[in-house]
Amino acid sequence: MPTKHLGEAETCVLITMRAGFRDSVWITDDRSAGTYARRRGITTKETFDLMNEAVVGGLVSAVDGHDLLHRMVAADRHLHRVSARPDELMR
Repeated sequence: MPTKHLGEAETCVLITMRAGFRDSVWITDDRSAGTYARRRGITTKETFDLMNEAVVGGLVSAVDGHDLLHRMVAADRHLHRVSARPDELMR
């Protein structure tokens, strides 16, 4: 399908070509899209990174964050990384 990664491609173009988007953070759990974006200097984070920041920032407990990541996977959300234990989110 020729439009399969169109959204990712459009996002890359906006962040790299439009001054108003240059400081944007791209959130993706698509490994190849993340690698592509990082090579172009785009700050890229995954759901795991956001959960880690929420735990470290005191917005959610490590146990709740760990549980939520695993519930997302159980609900067929593709996450590139998940925590094996709650304390992995405290780093």
